[in-house]
This record gives sequence, C-alpha cells and structure tokens, in this order.
Amino acid sequence: MINNEFMEELLSCPICQEDCAYIESEGDWCVYVICGHCGSRSVTANYSSPEERVRAEMQVTHLWNIGKVIAERRGE
Repeated sequence: MINNEFMEELLSCPICQEDCAYIESEGDWCVYVICGHCGSRSVTANYSSPEERVRAEMQVTHLWNIGKVIAERRGE
C-alpha cells in the first residue's frame, strides 16, 4: 500500500516470509502493519490529522521493513 510518493513499499513478513502485509487503522487515530498470514504486527503509531497519518504510515512501514515486529507466537 503506497499512499505517498515517498512511502516505502511493504516488504514480506519478517517472521513467516509471506507477502500479505497491509496497513490497518484503528478508528481514526492510529495505524500499524499486520501480516494477514501469521498475525505479526508492527508497533502502533498515533495521529491526529491527515498529514500526521501519512507520517505515521511511513513510520510503521519503515519499522516493518527493517524487521521491528511483534510476533504472535506463544511466549511472545
């Protein structure tokens, strides 16, 4: 998902290597990246305006792409 010409493309999941990650939003105040296969996710980034949302999406995309994810596995 690319919302901005400067936004990175989401890479495959660093946990399961599947290519089914997407940006999810909660209400109208935060975003995160989640893997549709294994459920691993990035941290949540909060926003309060459309401009901040773009920055928040860029932030969670970058963190996902460098492997900063929370694995949905037992004991995590």
